[in-house]
Amino acid sequence: MNLKQLIRLFFVGVAMGVANIIPGVSGGTIAVVFGIYSQLMEALGNFITDKNKRKQHIIFLTVLFSGSLIAVIALAGILSWAYANYPLMTVYFFMGLILGSIPVVVKSHHDMKINITRFLVLVFGITVVVILAMLQGDKTTQAGTISFTEFSFFDYIYFFICGIIASSAMIIPGVSGSFILILLGAYWTVLEALSGLPKMLIEHGLSSEVMIRGYIIGALGIGVVIGILGFSRIMDWALKKFPAETMFIILGLIIGSFYQIYPGFEINLNGAGALITFVIGILISLKFAAKPEK
Repeated sequence: MNLKQLIRLFFVGVAMGVANIIPGVSGGTIAVVFGIYSQLMEALGNFITDKNKRKQHIIFLTVLFSGSLIAVIALAGILSWAYANYPLMTVYFFMGLILGSIPVVVKSHHDMKINITRFLVLVFGITVVVILAMLQGDKTTQAGTISFTEFSFFDYIYFFICGIIASSAMIIPGVSGSFILILLGAYWTVLEALSGLPKMLIEHGLSSEVMIRGYIIGALGIGVVIGILGFSRIMDWALKKFPAETMFIILGLIIGSFYQIYPGFEINLNGAGALITFVIGILISLKFAAKPEK
């Protein structure tokens, strides 16, 4: 990969990091939007075992996840504020990205003609996300102030398990890892642990609160890494053995995600701003969708 490709990959990682913070938005969908999903699954599933491409896979993953990590740490507080104060415009921007990603999926395999099997797996993908959305209810609005003083060893074990469970969703297009964390009751704790952590670390050093926040993020992060490494091998196998059927499931998950994240609409300036961000999201998605995977 040349420098231009590495820079683009880094910013795709940033977009994936931002998406994984927003409930209802999938980092896997962003990977589809920018045309790197198959490459991501291959790299995650084979960077340990494939000696010939190991260096290539490690460089790819390092650049991509560096962007994601920086985005999560740097933007957690900003995104929390934006999502709380301008949820319509924030969500509509990602809806635009998601809508623009559909042509990427349709063109991802040379044989995407519909048949009974592919129709059924498409419906299955839509159904999975709709059911998850119905289970979600209004939990995304239940933010609160977290006191980082009393967390036990078993709490950290729970965050570790949450990381494993949520990681599978983080790499499945249309299924939100943040949403899974909400269902598990860990989302707002993790988001607030991340929010303002760099500033707090600079101002207060390794205080007890900083350490507790770090333990929470570390336990979750280790679980995410373990979960992603395991589940990505399944996705890589499915994409190689049943490429069209797998892409139809992914298409169903992406279509179903509109039901999950649709926030309604307002006939006012806020609604007008949401339409603008929606169009911007579509244009960005189509712009990058025109570039095939390398």
